[in-house]
Amino acid sequence: MSADPVEVVFLGTGTSSSVPHIGCITAHAIPGSSDRSPCRTCLSTIDGSAEGKKNIRRNTSIVVRTPVKEGNATILIDCGKNFQAAALEWFPKYRLRRIDAVLITHAHADAINGLDDLRAWTLDKRIQNHIDLYASEATYQDIKRMFPYLVSKEFASGGGDIPEFVWHVCIENGIPFEIQDTSIMVTPFLVHHGRLFTRPPNTPSLETSVAQVSLEDGPPAEEIIQPYMCFAFRIREDLVYLSDCGAIPDEAWGALFPASGTQLPVCILDCLHLRSHPSHFGLEQSIVAARKINARRTYLLGFSHELAQDEYVRLGEVIGGAEPPSDPTENEVKGLELIGQGDPIWVRPAHDGLKLEIFGELVTDCTYD
Repeated sequence: MSADPVEVVFLGTGTSSSVPHIGCITAHAIPGSSDRSPCRTCLSTIDGSAEGKKNIRRNTSIVVRTPVKEGNATILIDCGKNFQAAALEWFPKYRLRRIDAVLITHAHADAINGLDDLRAWTLDKRIQNHIDLYASEATYQDIKRMFPYLVSKEFASGGGDIPEFVWHVCIENGIPFEIQDTSIMVTPFLVHHGRLFTRPPNTPSLETSVAQVSLEDGPPAEEIIQPYMCFAFRIREDLVYLSDCGAIPDEAWGALFPASGTQLPVCILDCLHLRSHPSHFGLEQSIVAARKINARRTYLLGFSHELAQDEYVRLGEVIGGAEPPSDPTENEVKGLELIGQGDPIWVRPAHDGLKLEIFGELVTDCTYD
C-alpha cells in the first residue's frame, strides 16, 4: 500500500451507449413516439437537479493521480467515445492537465474511440511532447487495424494532425509492469467480457467452451465458443479496476489481490444493471464479487439507464447493513431480491465527476463523506 496519497477521478461511469439514452430523450421530446413508460433515469438528466446530473453517465474511464519523484503522475484508464466531453468538464475542475500514461483495457469503441482526441495534448506540443500508451499485443493489433494512423504516421491524411504516441506493448496477463520510471507498479489480469462471434485468423485460444448448435441437416454440431477477454488492473496495493467484466476466471484472483495479503482500500467494479449480461456483471454478480474481494470500499460503475443513482445508493446502504427502504421503488424491490446473504460491505455507485482519495487505509470521497 502506497505511503503517498492517491486521487481517483471518475471521468465516466456508464455503459457504451452512455446515459441518457437517445431513445428515451427523443421519446420524451416527441409525444406518442414510444409505447414504453417514461424512463425515470434519463428524464432526470434534463430536469436540472443535482441528483439528475449524477445520472449522466459517459463511457467508463478514470484518472489516477499520485506523487512521484518529480511532481505528480497522472494515469488515464481508457479513452472512449465521449472522452473529450468528460475531459472538458472534469480536467479543469480537478486541475488535471498532463497525461503521463494511458492504460487500455481492450479495443472496444467505448475504450479507444477517444484516442484521436488526445491530439489536443500533443499537437504543437501544447501540453506535452507525447503521451505514453500501454496496451497488450492483441489490443495494439486491433487499434493498428482500426486506426492505423494512430500507430504509423504514414497512414495520416488531410493536414496530418494526429496525436503523438509512444506505444508500450507490454501488458501481459498476470505480469506486473512499471509506468516509466515512476515506481508505480500495475498488475494486469484478464477477465471475461463476452465472446468473440468470429475468431481472428491465427489467434490462439485463451479458453474455449463447447455448446451444441442445431443444424438443419444432420445431428447437432459442436460450436467452439471463444471468450473475449478484457484486462483489469491492480495499481500497487491501492485499488483494483474491473470496468468490463462478465466473469472473473479462477486464475485471475492471484493477481487481483496484493501479494502482501493486505486488504485493498478500493475496488472499482462493473455493474451494468440488475440482471446478468453476457459481457457484464449484473447486480447479483457484482455483489458476490465485491464480497469476495472485500475491499474497504467498492464503487460500482458501467451502468445502463435501468436504475437511477439514488436507487443504487439505497441498495448499497442495505448491502452495508442498513434496513431496506420503507417505500422501495420497483427497481429497489428487484434489487433487494438479488443482494443475497453475506457480511455487510461498503458499496456505492460511482458517478461522473466523483473524486476519491486513498491515503493508506483511509478512503474518502466528495459525495459519500
